[in-house]
Amino acid sequence: MKYKIGVDVDGVIRDFPQDLFRVIKRDHPDWLIKDDSDSFVSIEENWELEESFNATDEEIKQLYRIDAGEEILANGTPYQDNVDYLRKEIKKEEHDFVCVTSQHPTCSHHTLTWLGKHELNFETVYFRRGEKKWMVECDYLIDDSPENWTAWRNGRGSDNNFILINQKWNESLKATNRVDSIEEALNIIYAQ
Repeated sequence: MKYKIGVDVDGVIRDFPQDLFRVIKRDHPDWLIKDDSDSFVSIEENWELEESFNATDEEIKQLYRIDAGEEILANGTPYQDNVDYLRKEIKKEEHDFVCVTSQHPTCSHHTLTWLGKHELNFETVYFRRGEKKWMVECDYLIDDSPENWTAWRNGRGSDNNFILINQKWNESLKATNRVDSIEEALNIIYAQ
C-alpha cells in the first residue's frame, strides 16, 4: 500500500535547537541561563524559548526569524543520517512524502531554501501551525513536538499514526510510536 507520509523539519531533520543556541551563545551571551551545576541551560531541555533564555519571546523570534534567519534556517545543521535516509526514500517514489512544518511567513522561504539544498523533494510542503498539523491529509506524521502529538491524538482520536522522534523535550510523553531516526519511523510504517 502506498502511504502519504508527513515529515516535520525542526527537531526531526534540521537541528534548529542547537543552531539557535549557538547563535545566542555567540551574539547574545547575556541571554544564557545557568543552572545549579553552572552549565548553560539550553533549548534541548526546554522547548519554551522564553523559559530557556533571558530574553523575551519577541526578541528570540526576531533573532531566528529575521536577524539570523538565513544562518539558522536556510543554512541550518541537518540531522545528516535522517536527511540522507529520507532523501533516498523520497527518490524511490514508493510512497508520497510531504513536508508538514510550522514556519512563520517571514522566514518560510529559508526553510524552502534549506529543503532544496538538501535535495529533499517533497510532493508538497505544508506550512501549518503545530496545533493544525493533524488536519493535513496524510496517513502518518513524523514529528518531535509534544504539542503536535497532543493535537494529533485529540484531533484524530488516537496517536497510532503519529511517530515521535525522541528529543529531550518530549521524554515525558507516553507515545505509542517513539523512535530515534527516520529509518526507524519508516520501518514502523512499512511494517503496517
